[in-house]
Order: sequence, then C-alpha cells, then structure tokens
Amino acid sequence: MRIFNDYIDTGDDGIVIKAGKDADGLRVNRPSEHIAIANCTVHPAHGAVVIGSETSGSIRNVVASNSTAVDTEVGIRIKSRRGRGGVVEDVRFDNWTMEDVGKGIEVSSYYVMGGEGSTLPEPVSQRTPVFRNIAISNVTIRSAKKAVANIEGLPEMPIHSLWLQGIVGSGATGLLATYTDDLELHHAEVTAQRGAAFAITDAANLELDDVASVHPLAGEPVIRLTRSPGAILRNTQALPGTGVFLSTEPGGLRTMHLEGNVLRPAAVVER
Repeated sequence: MRIFNDYIDTGDDGIVIKAGKDADGLRVNRPSEHIAIANCTVHPAHGAVVIGSETSGSIRNVVASNSTAVDTEVGIRIKSRRGRGGVVEDVRFDNWTMEDVGKGIEVSSYYVMGGEGSTLPEPVSQRTPVFRNIAISNVTIRSAKKAVANIEGLPEMPIHSLWLQGIVGSGATGLLATYTDDLELHHAEVTAQRGAAFAITDAANLELDDVASVHPLAGEPVIRLTRSPGAILRNTQALPGTGVFLSTEPGGLRTMHLEGNVLRPAAVVER
C-alpha cells in the first residue's frame, strides 16, 4: 500500500492503520504490513498518521515520511491497550513538521476509546500489545498544546527499542516517557513551558546523546530520571541559563554513565 501526496481534513484520524480488534482480531490474525506514506499534509484531525489502536493481527514494515501535521490532536501516534495484543514493529517516521498540535509524538499502550474503561495489570499473554523497533527522526514540533512527546509502556511490557533522533520541539510539557527498554534519544532539543524538558521514569538501557533545552526553566531540571539505573548521558551541554541540569532519586547518579558532557554552565549539575 502506498499513500502519497494527499491533503486530508477530517474529524477523526487522518491516515490510520489497523489490524483487527481484541478476540476477533486475534482469531483472524492477519497483519497490516509493507505500507509507505509520503508527502502528506493533515489539517486538522485527531491524529495525522496513526497506528492502532486495533493492533491484534500485528502491524509491521511501515514508513511515513516528508509529512506535515497542523492543528491535529496528535501528530505521530502509535496506540494500543491490554486486550488488543499483536505486535507493532519495524516502523519508521522521518522528516516531519508539526504546528499547533496537542501532542507531537505519542506511543502509548493505554489507549481508551468510547465505551472502554482503564485496564489493570495482567500476566503477559497474546492479549498483551508489543511495540518494538520503532524509529522517529528529523521532526520539528512547534507549540504543542499538551506535550512534545508522550511515551507510555506497560509495567509488564515496556516499549522496546524506540529510537528518537533529530527532535526539535516546544510545548506545554516536554518529552515524557515511562516503562521503556532500550530507549535512545539522539540530538534532541526540547523546550517546555512547565516541568522538566525530559522526564523519564522506569527506563532500562536508556541512552541520552546530545540532548538540550534552549530555554531552561528556573527551578526545573532539564532532565529528570526516576528509577532508570544504568542510564548513559553523553555529548550533552548545559546551555547558559540552566539552573538544575539533572535530577535523580537519591543514589541515582552513582549508577549513571557520564561521557563527554559539558555541564559547567549549569548552576547545579545534579539534585
């Protein structure tokens, strides 16, 4: 499937890829795969390009590039929930611009649609959605109303191997992530109106490489890490005006690996 050179104005998702829902989708078990999207503008919509939440038959080998989202609720969105199951893998988004979106990037296992309630933790099974091997690169997000990026894995199934590179964004809040394994941020510049520019919780095998906030907030850290032992922070510079650069729980800094950073401009490196 190829979707090229479209302008979309709709009351729901602009371009959305699905693969069956819950028990019926798991029974049929047919994937959506080998899909290319390019040179599209979505204005407005719920999500510009969306994967899910119907992921039961699995979705893989998707590329969405050279596209624009204006005044959408979310720009790039991957969503599912407990009970859907399926695997979303080998997905790439590249070379996007977004303006006045609600959230620039969202990868979430907690989607709730009409008539559904929140879910409770359960043992990993075919009902558990899996997100892995996802790359999002070269994205500019201007004035996100809610968050530059929101990443939410499940405690029993973190988001695996999510790679973000070349993200430049501003928004009400910055990049928020919880329950990830092998999350990598490379060359990311985030400006938040409140809170830490990068707030990451419960991350295993985390790597931050050249991340910054051009307009750091007084009284807020640029990076806040919680329950993320062994994180790597490299090639990062604290820019002038930085108060607290890095915040961790007590003892958290002792487990981190710091390489090639220039943190001297910060009033406080770690709190």
